[in-house]
Amino acid sequence: MAAARRSRLATARLHEPHLEVVSRRTIGFAAMNFGVVGIVTRFYQDPTDAVGIVVWLLAGCAVISGVVWMTSRVFVDGVGARVFGLFADLGTLAVICTISPRIDAVIGCALYSVTGAFFMFFLSRPWLVAHIVFATVATIGFTAWALADGEDVAYTLARTIIVLLVVIGPTLTMELAWSTFRRRSDLAATDSLTGVHNLRGMWQEAIPMIERVADAENAVAFAVADIDGFKKVNDAHGHDIGDEVLVRVAHELSEHVGTAGFVARSGGEEFTLVVSGPAETVREIAATIPTEFDGGAAAPSVTMSIGVVAAHPARSGREAARDARRRADHTMYEAKQSGGNQIRLAL
Repeated sequence: MAAARRSRLATARLHEPHLEVVSRRTIGFAAMNFGVVGIVTRFYQDPTDAVGIVVWLLAGCAVISGVVWMTSRVFVDGVGARVFGLFADLGTLAVICTISPRIDAVIGCALYSVTGAFFMFFLSRPWLVAHIVFATVATIGFTAWALADGEDVAYTLARTIIVLLVVIGPTLTMELAWSTFRRRSDLAATDSLTGVHNLRGMWQEAIPMIERVADAENAVAFAVADIDGFKKVNDAHGHDIGDEVLVRVAHELSEHVGTAGFVARSGGEEFTLVVSGPAETVREIAATIPTEFDGGAAAPSVTMSIGVVAAHPARSGREAARDARRRADHTMYEAKQSGGNQIRLAL
């Protein structure tokens, strides 16, 4: 079971949304560009002093991190993302410290608006808040340094206010807009009763999943699962109890699929499961989909008829998804006509 869980976590890497791919590569390019600019800049100054060596090292790390961003997801999740976030903010601070006069360093703090996009897309809101606080403190610190060096007060404060507006304003605006967009998008693609995908959400996720997995030479399976005799449940116990059964079934199916795919409510008492990853992992998950569900204290226990087929990625993603869904539905009806409470595999 531990090996199966590791395999499922590995397959989750295949399900990278298109917007995330674009964002990841954009950040990678920006990091590489930042590093190259830092390296070129040092050619016009003394590259052998202590500050120059530090900048060379930071610029080199930026170029390397940019390559990693462009080619992998190391910095997208978990520890990798947090490490890059710290490197981005502290590295930017170190580079700004080399800028003189200090009033130009204040203006250089506008770079934190660029790193803010990373915190917004790839880290949690507390990390974004921490970034904004750090950038604000750094900007105020360089302002104090510039004033201590004798810069004009009005001139310096005016530029500080502009930089703070650039650093804070767009980042918070984008975060609010992005959160609203995500919430509306999730609601439009989610079944309001069970919390899993609805038909719209199913097609939105299944089609690009097939296209990505086709490139990675992995398998994709579609399973259509229909509750046996669900009308009798509603007739005997009422629709409220029937809804409880649907919610319970959706939850258990989602737990079974885990990170290897998703579950959608594709009909009244019908669910579609889509699983992707290494063929052996996909077959294991598909073959062990539960067919019996305990109704608990109030609801009756139910069984399911399930049909599972493999998608054919050689076609376009849309055609492959619709063909697989149609064949899985046909296989499910074969299982139901054979008495129900069973899985029919056509992998």
